Amino acid sequence: MALAILSNRLVSPYLMMFLCCVLIGLLSSFPAAGDGVKLTNISAPLKDYAELGFALPANVDVETETLSEENYTSGRELMASLLLNGSRVTLHLLYPCQAPQTMLEPAAMRSLLEAYNPALAQANYSSELLSVGGMPAVGGMVQNQIFVAYQPTNQTPALVVMDGDIDEEIFVDFLQYLRITVNEGASLLTPGYCPDTTTAPSQIDTAASGKVTTTPAEARKTTFESNKAKMAADMQAAKEKLAAAKERMRGF
Repeated sequence: MALAILSNRLVSPYLMMFLCCVLIGLLSSFPAAGDGVKLTNISAPLKDYAELGFALPANVDVETETLSEENYTSGRELMASLLLNGSRVTLHLLYPCQAPQTMLEPAAMRSLLEAYNPALAQANYSSELLSVGGMPAVGGMVQNQIFVAYQPTNQTPALVVMDGDIDEEIFVDFLQYLRITVNEGASLLTPGYCPDTTTAPSQIDTAASGKVTTTPAEARKTTFESNKAKMAADMQAAKEKLAAAKERMRGF
């Protein structure tokens, strides 16, 4: 198996680590069950958030492309892309703001995917459940791409998107042996990124309007202080007028 990284890209330390771990994996192969084909077992970190593992026939060329953190409307994602014999495979590890708490039914997974990318609402979904690394998955086709989605953990779904012309054997082997081990102690969702759903509506309304509410007692006190100041000003003005009148009278 050959390995390459696109030379015209600025290589980040995380992408270089990803590349090195893939390279180490290429040094060992094991026979696939039931036939004489040797598979190469590859494992690499996806930054500090997860570990990616998969196995492919030894004659498949692997090129690492990107490893990045991205935002989307209702969450964030960790994205990694590879070329397998020239066909692009992109992994999207999703961190939704409203994370699932259980294993999703197919309809719920479809809703989550469409919230991530509305283009998936136009996809042709398979009527049968698929399998990724022995775990249930939904999948289908959209335009000229094949996609499969499953949950490595309940709260962190993963979407795998492949070029439609990918070799069938590579497609099957990659999904059969794919594993994403999520570090549940790390998250891309930084504090403040997602809307705060715990704030009471009255607090939200006050903050949004910029108005400060007062109690009836506070209102009465404010009115009294305002009236007292006005009375003092009026008395001072009256004294000044009286003093001015006295000065004028002295001249007569």
